[in-house]
Amino acid sequence: MNIELITFDLDNTLWESHEVLLRATEKTNAWIEEHVPEHSSLNTERLRELSDTVRRESPQIAHDVSAFRIAFMARCFKEVGRTVLEAQRLAREAFAVFIHWRCQVAPYPEAERLLAELSDSYQLASITNGNSDVSQTSISQFFTFNVSAENAGAAKPSIKIFHVALELGGISEPSRAIHVGDSLRDDVQGATNAGMKTVWLNHERELIENDATAVVHRLVDVREAIQRIDTPH
Repeated sequence: MNIELITFDLDNTLWESHEVLLRATEKTNAWIEEHVPEHSSLNTERLRELSDTVRRESPQIAHDVSAFRIAFMARCFKEVGRTVLEAQRLAREAFAVFIHWRCQVAPYPEAERLLAELSDSYQLASITNGNSDVSQTSISQFFTFNVSAENAGAAKPSIKIFHVALELGGISEPSRAIHVGDSLRDDVQGATNAGMKTVWLNHERELIENDATAVVHRLVDVREAIQRIDTPH
């Protein structure tokens, strides 16, 4: 056995995130409508301009989706007349609503069995650009550690976030680790550039040239793909 660590992306790899994000956004918008009703005066174009302003003025938080969301909301609240301190307080409170609902995820039915089986033989970890919290889910017990763009100081596909995971896992040779994810750019290209092996979860069965070590179309097939990679030829 050559593989020592398997890392997983979270959103749309171990659970579906689209509906979760929609619900979190709806709940947050409802809170903002109640507490900062004047926010509705900002049209889509102005919101986009304010978002661009935050990105331009605070490039150091571009990788951190939580910090960026808070900064963006604070900028919007200031735009509609709130003081800087009040805007910052309201942004933090609105974000608390968002992150509560953002973490209400339901792992795919096959995820628990897959992780349980793999954890018998490998060290498991998660690597995510998002701000969902795997520790609040029913599958948290299978992970030795979790790496986010926020705590790594970089987002996928940067090799930095993968190197943080390798270091935390005590892996000196990147080829002894496999990363599993649904994004060809963020997961496959990023992990490949970091020297890791990869399993691309190609939900849509896209016919795209890729550098993945293995390609599967269903999460349930990940275990077999990992076994093939870890079997000496």
